[in-house]
Amino acid sequence: MVQMQIIEDQLAAIGADFHFWGRAEKRELRNILVEGEIINHCLNGRYEGGFAMLCATDRRLLLIDKKPLYLTLEDIRYDMISEVDFSHRLMDATMKICTVNKTVSFTSFHNTTLRELTAYLQDRVMETRHQSLQPTQVQLPAYQLGQDHGGVAQLQYKATNPFTRVPLMMRRRVSRYYS
Repeated sequence: MVQMQIIEDQLAAIGADFHFWGRAEKRELRNILVEGEIINHCLNGRYEGGFAMLCATDRRLLLIDKKPLYLTLEDIRYDMISEVDFSHRLMDATMKICTVNKTVSFTSFHNTTLRELTAYLQDRVMETRHQSLQPTQVQLPAYQLGQDHGGVAQLQYKATNPFTRVPLMMRRRVSRYYS
């Protein structure tokens, strides 16, 4: 559990000020954040379920909706996001976050803050995708360490999402009745 003073200092550093709307969601951040997690963007708005707070940290995206009798919490990891869309109108802006399972639409009157959050999300998604496709060195068994492999290092690509173990490239299965 993170202390409330740390959360207030982080929110003040990014210019997020929640005096009236969003006080319950700000208090709920104390129970959700882990030690060392840094809030980068935070704003209030509405989604399908009503009024909520959208908070982007250095590790994940949080959508918090705290009402007197219930709590709705969406915890979206950056590597699970497949698409981020932004649309701006005269009075408000909407960001649509698409994952494998669902699509979350978030609307706010803070157009510039939501646009900055969208750019941050796109950067983080591309960063995590780039890291998952980086080649890594393969650990050779002890009996092969002394052998010469022709000076070529064996590389293995991480082709799966570490949280779901789903391959990034899906291959079509051939029917057994195929001739």
